Amino acid sequence: MRRDVKVCVVGKVVRLNSQKVLVLNRILFEYCNLVKWYLTFGSTSKNFLHETGYEKAKRLFNLKTGLIQTARDKAVEILKSFKKTGKRNRVQKIERISIRFDSRTYSFSKTINVLTPYWLSLSLNGKSRTSLPIMFGEKQKLKIDKAFNGDWKFATVEIMKKNSAWYAHFTLTKTIEFNEHPETIIAIDRGEKNLAVAVAILKDSPNKPLKGQFWRGSEIKRTKGLYGHIRRNLGEKKLPKKIKDMRNKEQRKNNQQLHITVNQIIEYAKQFPNSVIVMETLTGIRNIFKASKKLNKRFHSLPFRKLQTIIEYKASLEGMEVRYLTRRQTKNTSKQCHRCGYVTQIKCKRELKCPNCGLKYNRDLNACVNIAHRIMSSVGWGNCDTPELSNEANPQRIS
Repeated sequence: MRRDVKVCVVGKVVRLNSQKVLVLNRILFEYCNLVKWYLTFGSTSKNFLHETGYEKAKRLFNLKTGLIQTARDKAVEILKSFKKTGKRNRVQKIERISIRFDSRTYSFSKTINVLTPYWLSLSLNGKSRTSLPIMFGEKQKLKIDKAFNGDWKFATVEIMKKNSAWYAHFTLTKTIEFNEHPETIIAIDRGEKNLAVAVAILKDSPNKPLKGQFWRGSEIKRTKGLYGHIRRNLGEKKLPKKIKDMRNKEQRKNNQQLHITVNQIIEYAKQFPNSVIVMETLTGIRNIFKASKKLNKRFHSLPFRKLQTIIEYKASLEGMEVRYLTRRQTKNTSKQCHRCGYVTQIKCKRELKCPNCGLKYNRDLNACVNIAHRIMSSVGWGNCDTPELSNEANPQRIS
């Protein structure tokens, strides 16, 4: 099974003269207005927007035809996103929009220039092109060089302005082969006590889970608690601007920790042959989880969705498939004994004690094993029989 995966590489535009800055600002202003104009149609059909507004857009906006078409596509994506999140009333409040260039409106080359070897040429106005020098960090440079060597393909480029600086976001694509017949299931459970817990189950021994591992997410929780305390103090002093400026810093720190955690999860999964990662869907989780006000706040502030998105992204780069179970399929995963199937309502802190067979087991690990068992039939392993006692004497915990 083949699938196209994408990766985004960000570079900074450097050494812009006043003329190029003026041209970019003008194009950004026109492009932003064009996207908002397309949004007024309220349609997510590209064909409808093209037939209804393309010719009129060429008369109203001083932009290349290629940019008119990417603006149409961007408007459709924005509207679909707002419909999905229920924020349609915020369409006209969009402040920041990036300019998208496709293969018809840009070229990217590597030179021997002393300033920087990477130069982006954009078709902005008339028949001439505007060349922009791009600088990358060390990790980003490695990915760009792989694209020049043919390992990745250049797709689109998004030019974005942030705090008077300009950045180029390169989208690279690659076709990766996914194994249709997995030999290992990596079941992941997410929760408030442990941000993520993973258990591996091999096809040859489906009744014996292996190498349970915990990721506590301690640094993420500490950062959220610290910045929550700072926000309360700033709110009491009526300093909303400082609260807004601080938000991005907290987000960057949490994103860094999430990437570290996911890298460890992927390395854990790579220990086993032909792994498939299984998680439960997050749909409706906020309505289902109801506890004390303090616990609700802690639970709902954890970045489960972001963690899921990064796992999908990094797993796809390694050729690992990610599958999901519905809320109905994952019912009672932490309460049901994975050995005998008995559902107990007795809560003993973080441990499950089965009154039927006497099994004592960590609740989060037990949930992972049940998640793995309930996906077995869909991966072609058949049904799971009564499990043996699993090899979980010394599971590893990671903060």
